Amino acid sequence: MRKIKLSEDLAAQNPELWKLKDAYLSDRREYRLITPLFGGGAYPRYADEITVIRPSEIKGQLRFWWRAVRGWKANGDLQKLLKTEEEIWGGVTEVSNASKVVLEIEVLDQGKDETPYIEVPDKKDPRKKRFRNRSEIAPAYVAFPLQPTKDDRTLYPVRLDVRFALTLTYSESIQEDVEAALWAWETFGGLGARTRRGFGAVVTEENLKHPLNKLDQIRKKLEAYIKGGNWPQHVPHLTPESTLYLFPGSWQKLVGKYQDFRQWRDGPRGRSKWPEPDAIREFTKPHSYGHKPRHPVKKFPRGQFGLPIIFHFKGEEDPADATLKGESLERHASPLGFKPLGAGKSGPVLIYVLEGSRFLPEPYTLHTDRGPFNVDVTLTPDEARQIEPLEAAGGEPDPIKAFIKWLKTGGKR
Repeated sequence: MRKIKLSEDLAAQNPELWKLKDAYLSDRREYRLITPLFGGGAYPRYADEITVIRPSEIKGQLRFWWRAVRGWKANGDLQKLLKTEEEIWGGVTEVSNASKVVLEIEVLDQGKDETPYIEVPDKKDPRKKRFRNRSEIAPAYVAFPLQPTKDDRTLYPVRLDVRFALTLTYSESIQEDVEAALWAWETFGGLGARTRRGFGAVVTEENLKHPLNKLDQIRKKLEAYIKGGNWPQHVPHLTPESTLYLFPGSWQKLVGKYQDFRQWRDGPRGRSKWPEPDAIREFTKPHSYGHKPRHPVKKFPRGQFGLPIIFHFKGEEDPADATLKGESLERHASPLGFKPLGAGKSGPVLIYVLEGSRFLPEPYTLHTDRGPFNVDVTLTPDEARQIEPLEAAGGEPDPIKAFIKWLKTGGKR
C-alpha cells in the first residue's frame, strides 16, 4: 500500500475523491479463483466472455462484507447503516453519493471453460445417453443448477483458473473500513454465484502460498475490526464468537459430507431419517405402500439451511412435489458458508455461520397441491434426539451447528 496524489484520470472517475482534498491510498493485490466461477456474465449460468471479472461485482461483494464486519457502527439503526455504507461505497439515493473507493481490474488470466457434466453412454442401454458428473470440476450436490434436464440438455460450463489484479484507490480517512471489507471478502467470500457453497473462492497469491490454518488468526482479525455496537435486525454478520470451523480436507470431500448429512437415509435407497418427508405425508395424506408416516417429529429443520427446498417423491401413491419457502419470500440465502482456502485436494475449507439472518422474518410455508401450510423449522432438545443425524451430533437441536459438530467427530455414520 502506498500514499499517492490523485491523478486526473482517477479524479475524473470520481470527483468526490477530488473534493475531499484528503490523503489517498493505493493498494494493488493479485488474486486467483481456486474453485470454479459459476456464472457472473450477461447470460444466466455463463461467465462473461469480455469482462470475466467486473469492478461492480467486486464492489458489491465488498459492500456485503463491510456490512458483515463493520455494520456494528450503526448501533442497530438500519437507516444509519445505509447512510454510512453509501458514504463509503456510493449509493443511488442522491446524485452526490459517489463512492470514495475507486476499483481498477486487470485480468491476468481469463481462465478456461469446463463442464461439470459430460454425456456418456447409458450402462444399461448404450444407445441412450446419460449425464455423468465430473466431481473434480464441481461436485454434483452443489452444482445441481448446471445439471442437464429433459427440457434443457445444455452442458453449461464453469470457468477455471481465473487470475486478476485489483487496485483500490481511496481516502485515507476510510482506510480501516476498506481494509476490513477486503480482509473479510478474501477470508470468507468469492465471486459469481453460489459462493456460500464454495464456488468462485477468491484467494490472494500470498495466501495461496501460506493458507490460513488457525482459527485464532481469523478471530483476532474479527476482534480488531469489530469494536462494539450492534447490527440492525436481519443484517447478516460475523462476530469474534461466530461459529467457525476449519475442515481439514478438500472442497469436494466437504461437499460429500454435507450431502451425507442432509440426505441421511436408512441405506442408499432407504427412507430419509429426517422428519420432513413424513411430515409432508401427514399434511397431504397420500402415501405409497409401505411409506406410512412414522417419524414422531412433524417439523422442517432443514429449512434452516436455506430456501427454497423442493421435496420430490417417487412413489405413485406418494404426495406430489412440495416446496418449502417463505409465506411471501421465494428465497432465503443459507447462513452456512464454505470457503476453500487451499487449492486442489489439500484444503482446508473454512466453514462459517452468519448471524442475524438465521431465520426468515415471516412464517415458513410448505406449498403443496393441497394448499399452503405454515410449518416450524425449530426443534426442542427432545425432538432433536429423535432425529438420527442430530442424535449423531450429540442431540444438537440446531441442524447447522449439528452438521459442524458431526464433522468434528469425524463425520462418520
